Amino acid sequence: MKKVFSIIFLCIIIFGFSQNQKQTVIKQANDMRKYFMEKNYDAFSNYVYDGVIKMYGNKKKMIDASVDAINQMEKAGYTFKDVTFSEVSDIINNKAELQTVVHQKIEMETPKGKILGDYYLIGISKDNGKLWKFIDTAGKNISEMIKYFPNLSSKLNIPKKKINSQ
Repeated sequence: MKKVFSIIFLCIIIFGFSQNQKQTVIKQANDMRKYFMEKNYDAFSNYVYDGVIKMYGNKKKMIDASVDAINQMEKAGYTFKDVTFSEVSDIINNKAELQTVVHQKIEMETPKGKILGDYYLIGISKDNGKLWKFIDTAGKNISEMIKYFPNLSSKLNIPKKKINSQ
């Protein structure tokens, strides 16, 4: 009986830890969103996964490339209206990192009208969930993402992006 009670108690603690971690992921994704929407790209970049920054060479080059891309989009009539985060997949412990997939809904205004899209980010924490950093999957599946970031778990499930025009 003690074993059964111990197992149930352990499951409750693990579930509570997982729910708390998922709330932290959403909170930090929303912090990142806030900085992005305010065009505070320096603060935004604190939530970008280090491997992404390394691909650009350094933080300043990544920010400059992001600003250039956003400016080009805006000149072409594309603007971000809203970004929200909802579901967080199960958190996986892989190679001394916590990893998860976060559902992201993006609303954009385009020259042809409004677009609503379902996209996905990968969240990674190297400090047991205190700070989460994110990788935009850009519609790629986990096999494609692992080519760029070999530390990612193949157990991460990235649903296909969906785009709806209105």
